[in-house]
Amino acid sequence: MGLLAICGSITADLIGYGPRLPRPGESVLGRRFLVAPGGKGANQAVAAARSGARVRLAGARGDDAHGELCAAALAADGVELSAVAVHRGATTGVALICVDEAGENQILAIPGANALVTPPSPCGASVWLCQGEIPAAAIDGVLAAARADGALSICNPSPVNAIDPELVGRFDLAVVNELEHEALRGHLPERVVLTRGARGAVLLPSGEELPALPARAVDTTGAGDALTGVLAGGLASGMAIEATLRFAIAAAGISVEREGCQTSYPTRAEVERRLQRSTVP
Repeated sequence: MGLLAICGSITADLIGYGPRLPRPGESVLGRRFLVAPGGKGANQAVAAARSGARVRLAGARGDDAHGELCAAALAADGVELSAVAVHRGATTGVALICVDEAGENQILAIPGANALVTPPSPCGASVWLCQGEIPAAAIDGVLAAARADGALSICNPSPVNAIDPELVGRFDLAVVNELEHEALRGHLPERVVLTRGARGAVLLPSGEELPALPARAVDTTGAGDALTGVLAGGLASGMAIEATLRFAIAAAGISVEREGCQTSYPTRAEVERRLQRSTVP
């Protein structure tokens, strides 16, 4: 089994659940509060590991309670953390998240130690993956590490406009939602996975559409990370892109039926059962 190396953010998610999302200048009385490990890099690492992939994460965190929480959660899922730097006196990244009754969310991300992530070193990976919550030098370093390892390079340029478009186009594969696809038009690599939420995903340039499975959304936070992580993990394990994308779509569908990010991600066995049920007449 090949190794998936991820360079990305590590964040503590502070999540408030309420009847609806607040408008500018408005306060809404919430119903519940949750503190959970998150960050796009860490989320994708956990999603991939639970799907059966070997995963190594490169990143940075503070030596605070939030950093300890995130590191413990990653280690519990078997993610290899020797390339995660611990910065004394720095604060671990934090995401302030509001979720409404329909599962939609608003997110304010505060980078903290994620702004200190440095270019990663080659490690013999089959696939390298990064996102947009780390410095440009680190993203450029992912490309260099992928070249040195002879690995497939994957970019998830999220949040939108967080990565220089010229950098995005140098990756072998990009995973983007519809907003990111529009914003990066003309700057994407030839191979793209276009995610469309409840409508599944499209493989480009072929245009092959893969539908989502029916799901009752409780919390959509981190569903895109679930899909991206599982997709990258499957590719590192040698699966064809069509098969691993179907698997990743099913994993994301399960995740929206549960609260939180990493806490919502299914195991490989859970995804296999969901896919099996979907094919039974």
